[in-house]
Amino acid sequence: MLGYATFYTSLPVFSIIFDEDVSLKTAVKFPNLYKILQKGRALNTKTFLIWCFKSIYQGAVIMLGAVMLFEENYLNIVSITFTALIFIEVLNVYLEVKFLIMNIKSRYTNCIL
Repeated sequence: MLGYATFYTSLPVFSIIFDEDVSLKTAVKFPNLYKILQKGRALNTKTFLIWCFKSIYQGAVIMLGAVMLFEENYLNIVSITFTALIFIEVLNVYLEVKFLIMNIKSRYTNCIL
């Protein structure tokens, strides 16, 4: 169990370490991708508070759901809640990327038309 938790909690750290900035040439080639960041819409106080609310809500739902559904298995509740957390976070990343790509595509097609 310890190895499982260590492995999955270390992945975000490695994604930050291996993150690279794009070159100036690439940024100039695709300016539509960076307009949101330049205007400060990607991360502001409202967005930060929404993400905080989402995380508190998801944590509460996972814990309460696990306790209510698995009353007899308190020994396994850590494994159950951690696995649910990993699946929900993967789903969050998928949905965020999917909506970001859809948003960029719609803005790009509007610019062309």
